[in-house]
Amino acid sequence: MLNPLKIFQAKRPQLREFDPSTIQRIDEGSNLAKVITETQVSARKCRFFAGNAVDQEVAKFFSAEADKLTKGARTLQEYYQSMTQE
Repeated sequence: MLNPLKIFQAKRPQLREFDPSTIQRIDEGSNLAKVITETQVSARKCRFFAGNAVDQEVAKFFSAEADKLTKGARTLQEYYQSMTQE
């Protein structure tokens, strides 16, 4: 008696195997996407803390850090886009 799952698996298209460099680029891309989102979250938190700060020096510090994080996230996004366009 034939197993119904084997029948369905036989009809499914088979995925081809990726070469190691492609697998590495996929892993790097997923890790880079995680870093980008974490950087954006950190920038939003810094802006939030800057808005809640009573001392102006602390507010300036958090605003400056948020600006640095935003620029860094933008640079990482550009790198990610160049990596995925190739």
